[in-house]
Amino acid sequence: GATSIDLRPKSVDKRKISGHWETDNMEGVKTDRHVLSATIERMTRVTLLTKLKNRKSITKVKAVIKRIDDYPDAVKLSLTADNGPENTRHKLITNKLGIPVYFCHAYHSWEKGSVENRIKKIRRILPKGESLDTISEEKIQQIEHWLNSTPMKVLDYLTPYEKMQEVLVKLNSNSNLVSGALQERM
Repeated sequence: GATSIDLRPKSVDKRKISGHWETDNMEGVKTDRHVLSATIERMTRVTLLTKLKNRKSITKVKAVIKRIDDYPDAVKLSLTADNGPENTRHKLITNKLGIPVYFCHAYHSWEKGSVENRIKKIRRILPKGESLDTISEEKIQQIEHWLNSTPMKVLDYLTPYEKMQEVLVKLNSNSNLVSGALQERM
């Protein structure tokens, strides 16, 4: 029941519209119980990090739903993932968030290059081979804040938070859509 990335609208590639997300998991040590879920919005580059208590698909799906659900419907348009076992319950995301989930071709990680690039940046702080079991939630939130507070050339030197705020203000001028929990994080 997976929908191929070939069916994803070509406009998503241009990053002109916010609301298209990518997600992947980052491992620490193969024997770790915990993994890190990274989800990124393609246009604004806002990154959502969640330490998962296990590698089960239901845990991943619930984390993605919880984090993206804080955003207004106008910035919940699609999600792109790989074919890993953590994404087998993708239909729950579609049912809960009302968005399609697209899957990359096998061994084509560049098809979700935004999240791969973010994981590469996270590896500067949490190198491969370092256990995630001992990393605190506070540390994960610090890393998320650092990623989203760093100006980016591709965003005309705005931070991902600032870029998302622009999007939300534009939406908010049309209607009052921004939740208090989301505004508090940004």
